[in-house]
Amino acid sequence: MADHPMPHLGFEIESIITQHGVFAFLVNTLNGQIQVMYKSRTASPFDTHEGVMLAFFIALFIYATASVAEIMLRARESIYHPIVSYIRLFASGLATILLLVIIDPVLGCIISVLWGCLFARLAYESCKELPELQELRSHTAQLGHSLWTKLAGVLGYHNEEEPDQA
Repeated sequence: MADHPMPHLGFEIESIITQHGVFAFLVNTLNGQIQVMYKSRTASPFDTHEGVMLAFFIALFIYATASVAEIMLRARESIYHPIVSYIRLFASGLATILLLVIIDPVLGCIISVLWGCLFARLAYESCKELPELQELRSHTAQLGHSLWTKLAGVLGYHNEEEPDQA
């Protein structure tokens, strides 16, 4: 128990069930509003907001995938469980905001800016929480640098600081 930090109360079973319920309620309500809006129109939201609808389905897919991964990681008592939970939460928030953009674009844009700031803050805090991620990030940066150096050597880019031997 000393190896695992105290789990955030938002990731307890009862809280997760409540979060799924709130997301389902919001999507159902916003979907009903969109149906009422487009009832008298000949075009559908897929015609008028095709980019938003595509992003909505991608966010919905990420939400579903993260939900399944969260269950699997929770069963294994993995330390990565909170990260997947954050991904699930932010995918549900993005999906809800995208539906709101269809109903009221100005309000949707304002809320999406606030959502983006919150996302950046929590992503930064999550990276600080897990030292394994920092180690992975440094290994990835080293690998990327070595690959870039090798690619530059293969393509013939040289450092200009080497003196000529003429």
